[in-house]
Amino acid sequence: MKKIKDKAGRENLGEGRDYGIGFSILEKTDKDKYNCLMPFTACKDYLNDFIFVESEKKTIGVAYGYNHEILNCFDGKDIFYLGVNTLHRNGGGNWADFDKAKKLLIERYQNLQQFINRFEEMLKLPSRTVIILDEDTLIFESPIFWTKTTALISVFTLIIRCYFNITEEELKLSTEEIITNHKTIISSDNYMKNLALTFYNNSKKNKKVFLYKYKDVGVTVNAMSVHNFGIQAAINRLKLQPNG
Repeated sequence: MKKIKDKAGRENLGEGRDYGIGFSILEKTDKDKYNCLMPFTACKDYLNDFIFVESEKKTIGVAYGYNHEILNCFDGKDIFYLGVNTLHRNGGGNWADFDKAKKLLIERYQNLQQFINRFEEMLKLPSRTVIILDEDTLIFESPIFWTKTTALISVFTLIIRCYFNITEEELKLSTEEIITNHKTIISSDNYMKNLALTFYNNSKKNKKVFLYKYKDVGVTVNAMSVHNFGIQAAINRLKLQPNG
């Protein structure tokens, strides 16, 4: 029986990426039951809205069809829950690689867990991500660290999107080699791998580099600026280079 109770409303989202790997923040309500706190979306920028509002306790209004209200769902928590699945195009139209991606997501989730754990070990986090398979959806039980800023949730979901198909053979390589040489399912995601490398190398030298205060990096607080302030925007504002 499906563990996750999905939340409707994706059809109202004006997604920039409207197919591929989908994400939703989850709430654990019982031993094997979870509620979606937002619609599953292939545009991971909507998680920026969610994370900013929850971390800053400030509402920002409507961003591309989504308006997150404060839930206080991370307060006092050491972990959070993230749902990950595969999505066809919003509003109609099939994603040609949907079946292939779903198969790989299910078959290789343990490889993905090991890869994410490498980042968490590098960051010396007190806990590690554990992934649970729920039929065609993955449930991530992950360190609350990844919810501290929009850049962190952005790079966390970027790693999932780009590397969910990682192989056992790749795991024999160094993290830097995997980040650089891995082939993504969606070819346009290949350009995003450099963001993961920049995150890895800079965080290796200073694990607090992405724990910024928004006012210190010049973010104007409104729906559009927050929605668009993911890992790319943070790297640009912090003037970080791929090699750290």
